[in-house]
Amino acid sequence: MAIPEDLLQFIWKFRLFQTYPLETVNGDHIHVLHVGEHNKNAGPDFLLSKIRIGREEWTGSVEIHVKSSDWFLHGHQHDAKYANVILHVVWDDDKQVFHDDGSVIPTFKLADYVSEKLLGQYQRLMEGQSWIPCESQIQHLNTFKVEGWVERMAVERMEEKSKVILGLLKKFDGDWEKTFFIWLFRSFGFKVNAEAFQALGEQLSSLLLQKYRNDGLKLEAMIFGQAGLLNTNFDESYPVKLQQEYQYLQKAHALKETHFPLLFSRMRPHNFPTIRLAQLAILLQHENIRLQGILDLVNLDDFRCVLDNLHMNSYWKNHFNFGKQTHIVSNHRLSMMTQNSLIINAVIAFTFSYGDYFKQEHFKEKAMNWLEELPTEKNNIVQKFEYIGINASHAAHSQGLLHIKNKYCDLKKCLNCGIGLELLKR
Repeated sequence: MAIPEDLLQFIWKFRLFQTYPLETVNGDHIHVLHVGEHNKNAGPDFLLSKIRIGREEWTGSVEIHVKSSDWFLHGHQHDAKYANVILHVVWDDDKQVFHDDGSVIPTFKLADYVSEKLLGQYQRLMEGQSWIPCESQIQHLNTFKVEGWVERMAVERMEEKSKVILGLLKKFDGDWEKTFFIWLFRSFGFKVNAEAFQALGEQLSSLLLQKYRNDGLKLEAMIFGQAGLLNTNFDESYPVKLQQEYQYLQKAHALKETHFPLLFSRMRPHNFPTIRLAQLAILLQHENIRLQGILDLVNLDDFRCVLDNLHMNSYWKNHFNFGKQTHIVSNHRLSMMTQNSLIINAVIAFTFSYGDYFKQEHFKEKAMNWLEELPTEKNNIVQKFEYIGINASHAAHSQGLLHIKNKYCDLKKCLNCGIGLELLKR
C-alpha cells in the first residue's frame, strides 16, 4: 500500500506509533516530549516540537516525508525556514540529509513503529466502496464522541456559510443591508435556483426594494421584470399590470433587464421560481424583513409567523407561471419543511455570519441555539445516516451530518475527521 504523507502527519500528530523505546536510524534513543504544533502554512510540518535525542533535549521543527530523499526533491536544503528542523520523520530512509553546516539531521523511520492494524484500518477506509468509508464501523463507536463531532461539524458548516456571506459583504463594499437582501434572494432560490436568485439579488437595488416596500405591485413588477419574466405579450390583467409598472420603473430608475437562467424542469410546480419570487416579493413588504429586524429577532416563531402568512395575489391560486392557468387551486403556503430551510439558510446563517464578522459571540450562540430548536431536516443523507445507526435529534445534528458527508466522507478526508481518528486509534 502506498503511504501518503498526510497519513504520516496524522500518525505523528496523534502519536499513533509505538512510543517507547524509539531510536533514530543511527541508533540514538528518542523521547518525544511534544510532537509540536501542526503547521498548515509554508515551512516545516510541525513547529515548537520538543524531542530528547540521546541525552540532549531539542526544541525546534519536525519535517515529515514519505522518503528522506523528498527533502531534496522539495528543495528544503535551500530554504531557511527548514534550518531549525531537529528531527526528520520518514517512512522510507533512502538518503541521508544534512543541515547547511554539514551536520546530519537526525532521522526517525516511522515505519518501524506503526501497527499493521492501523495501516489495515486506513486501507479499508480509503479503498471501501460503501456509502461512507466507515459505514460498517461507525455504529460501534462511542455515541457521545460521534455526537460531539457532529455538533462540531454543524458549527463548521455555519463557518463556511459565513465565509461566503462575508465574501459578498466585501464585494459590495461592506453594505450589510445589500448583502442581507442578496442572501435572502439566494435562500429563496433553494438548491436549484440559488445562483440565479443570488445574481438577481445582486442586480437589484436594495434602496429601491425598501422604497417600494409599501407598494406591492411595483415591488413585484421590479422583481419579475428584472428576472426577465415580463417580456411576453400577456392577455391576463395581472401580468399586464406588472408589465406596465415595470416599464414605468425602467424609465424612472434606468433599470436594465437582465435574463437569469431560471430552472423550471425537474421540480414540483409549487417550487417553480415564479412562485418563489412571488412569495419573496410579499415577504419583502413586511416591515421587519430587513437586517436590523433579523438581528433583533429573539424568537424564531416571530419569523415563522411572517412566513406562514404570505398572502400572494389571487392570480397565483390557479397559476404556477405567467399565462398558464391550471386546474389545481393552491394558496401556495410555505410548508413547515420549506420554512425551516429558509430559517436555517437565511436567518440563522446570516445571524451567525454577523456575529463572526464583529466577534460578537452572542449572535453566534443564538444562531446555534436556534438550530437546536428546529426539528431534524428530512433528506436522503440524514435518512441514510439513520439507517446505519446515526440519528439526528435536531437541525444542528442534521446540518452537521450534511457537512460530514459532503466535506469529509465524499472526499475521503478520514484523516481530518474526528470519527476517522477514533477508528484509526482503535
